[in-house]
Amino acid sequence: MKKLCILVLLAIILAPSYSQSAEVISEVLEKETASYMDFSYLIASQLGLECTPFEAYAWCERFGTFPVADKANSPITVKSASQFFMVNYGLPGGLMWSATHSPRYAWRELKHRKFWASGTDPDNELSGEEVVQAVSRFFETYPDAALNVPPEAEADHKYRAMLLSDKEEAK
Repeated sequence: MKKLCILVLLAIILAPSYSQSAEVISEVLEKETASYMDFSYLIASQLGLECTPFEAYAWCERFGTFPVADKANSPITVKSASQFFMVNYGLPGGLMWSATHSPRYAWRELKHRKFWASGTDPDNELSGEEVVQAVSRFFETYPDAALNVPPEAEADHKYRAMLLSDKEEAK
């Protein structure tokens, strides 16, 4: 019961209540392995965007920091979440991060800042609960962090049919 209360509190803190879908957040929290779509939904919700999880993924994918080979429903790893945070919120880092902007050095930077626990493996796939906690912790740790403008003006046309079908299913 205590764990459930904490998770509900995290969901409430994560984003404004008007943009949250309790059902979607509950589904994310219950997942053994969270996806890029789940992560994207949490990021979009924090910004107050009202969208489906796939629309959130298509929006976040415009930033170009998700691995090219990974799909919307691929498991998100600690290093991928770290890279999204570091690159797209413009967090400064050390020499290796500045030189490479690689996911591994993004993870090392956030680990050095005590964002990730010392034993966290960069290749660990995040559970739903862990991804909610990570996104919440990021915005608590960096309350003034502002998301950069995505370099792509709109979602790739390969997503158009999927976005339209996703909209129809939501009705």
